[in-house]
Amino acid sequence: MKGTKFLTRTALLAALTVAFQWARTLISIPPLASNFVIGSLVNACLAAASVLVGAWSGIIISILAPVMALLQQHVVFPWLVPIIAGGNIIFVLMYNWWYRRNKCIAIVLASVSKFILLFLLVGAAVRVLVVPQPAAGAISLMFGWPQLVTAVAGGLIALIVIERLGEE
Repeated sequence: MKGTKFLTRTALLAALTVAFQWARTLISIPPLASNFVIGSLVNACLAAASVLVGAWSGIIISILAPVMALLQQHVVFPWLVPIIAGGNIIFVLMYNWWYRRNKCIAIVLASVSKFILLFLLVGAAVRVLVVPQPAAGAISLMFGWPQLVTAVAGGLIALIVIERLGEE
C-alpha cells in the first residue's frame, strides 16, 4: 500500500493509539489495571496496522507510541522509549509475518517475542542504570508478565477488528 491511502490509514491508527494512551488520564482505575486496558488497546492498534496497512505503518506507530507516552508523562524515564519501541517493532513484525500463515501462531509468537525482549532489556537497563527502589521494582513489574497479557489481548482484539473489517 502506497501514497495517500498508506498515510491516511497510518495517521488514523496513530491518532487512535495516542487517544487510547491519553485516555489513561480519564480512567479512574489503579495504574496496573489501566496498563492492562490501555496496553491491550495500543497493541491492538499495532497489530491491526501491521495487517491492514503493512509492517511499515506498524513500525511508525511503534516508535510514535512510546514517544507520545513520554510526552504525556506516562513513561517517566526517556531511556525506556527505544526499549518500548523495540518491543513494539518486534511485535508488529512477528504479527505481520505470521498473520496470513497462522493467526494463532501470529498472536503467540508476536506476544512472546515482545515480552522476552522487553523483559530482558528493561531488566538489564534497570541494573546498568542503577535505578533506585521502588522505581526499579515498579518498572520491572510493568515490563514483566503484564506485557505478555496485553500483547495477547491486543493480538486477539486486532484479529476481531481485522475480520470485522473484512480486509485480510
